[in-house]
Amino acid sequence: MDRWRQYLFENHPEAQLQAWARRLQMFRFCRAYGGHANDGDSLKVVFPYRGAEDLVRFCAELGVELVQYHEQPPQPQSGVPYPGDEYARFPSLVPGTQWFRQPGHCQIAGQPVFVWCDRDAIRISIGSDYIVTEEDVLSALRVEKALAQAPLQHRDPPADNEHCICPKYYPAYFG
Repeated sequence: MDRWRQYLFENHPEAQLQAWARRLQMFRFCRAYGGHANDGDSLKVVFPYRGAEDLVRFCAELGVELVQYHEQPPQPQSGVPYPGDEYARFPSLVPGTQWFRQPGHCQIAGQPVFVWCDRDAIRISIGSDYIVTEEDVLSALRVEKALAQAPLQHRDPPADNEHCICPKYYPAYFG
């Protein structure tokens, strides 16, 4: 087995990843980059959006709290070092909006998720402790039911590379 396949199937047998791929409609298993990236495996889905109105509507539909500040909150300045506790006081803002706070850790359909917004995409991930479990897949299936009613269409793949178990890179898994 080549090194990539060895890494890809290190924590989950190929048959398990194939079974998950067939069960999930929107979420895709994404293998961590590993090494010094300190990332973990996760289930991901991405919803492109065109502006703050789409973002607000999407979050409202799913019950995700979206906090908007009335004026720009203080932000860290480039090149200035901050102790960890001081840096943590700066809210992370959604780029391209007038001061919406990143949703971060929240719930959709009663399930724990992590929601992070880029300038044009809402990224939802499930998984903790670095390894995706069957419980995470069950959670994703519950969230998918709520996402089916979302006012935006998801983009597949959520990560356009071979780390993402999706039809583009692993078509045999979806047959």
